[in-house]
Amino acid sequence: MSRAVKRLNKKAALREDSIQRLSDAAFQVFVTKGYHASTLQEIAESVGLTKGAIFFYFASKQKLLLHLLEIAEANIVDSLFSHLAGIRGNALDKLVGYYHFGSMHGIKRPYQLLCLIQTSIEFRHRADPIGKRIVAIYSRIYRVLEEVIEKGKTNGVLAKTVATREFASMMIATHDGMMLEWWRRGKNQIDGRILVETVRDTMLYGIAAESMRPGKAR
Repeated sequence: MSRAVKRLNKKAALREDSIQRLSDAAFQVFVTKGYHASTLQEIAESVGLTKGAIFFYFASKQKLLLHLLEIAEANIVDSLFSHLAGIRGNALDKLVGYYHFGSMHGIKRPYQLLCLIQTSIEFRHRADPIGKRIVAIYSRIYRVLEEVIEKGKTNGVLAKTVATREFASMMIATHDGMMLEWWRRGKNQIDGRILVETVRDTMLYGIAAESMRPGKAR
């Protein structure tokens, strides 16, 4: 390998490392302080870089957050959809999978999931690129859940009286709310696994067709 190639590889590795460090720091700062109250200076300084490095890699604070949303969507939302697609069971099995897989990713990548939730609050009804991006991300989740619910109603797994759009919204609200509650109280005060199971059973089996409820023959 020539020296020129080695220099290029080293430069690429340094670039990747800097972007990763800045992204990780930005996730934490934006979640802790909120996007509008955060500064690029504190993000850069937290990893020993200059504010100029952020402008070099991302051009602006807005583009930095868009980059974070892209990461969170790939790691959390896309992974969730792949998991749901791989579940061979019925609609209830997929809805259970939504709660468990989503919560697991929230615990593994709390700042990424919290960034999605917080951005959806801070940029509610805003028509700028960030507002449009977060709406698009959540719209994908709504659509997938609504499809699962509709199929469950058609197949007789879910009660036909279930309001599809509203129940999908309730599922997302409880999922995001569980994450916020776990984050607010901390793992030493509340058992995340039991919280997820409690919400799951309360939410899902209340809408299940009689024959699909626990203790009933399927």
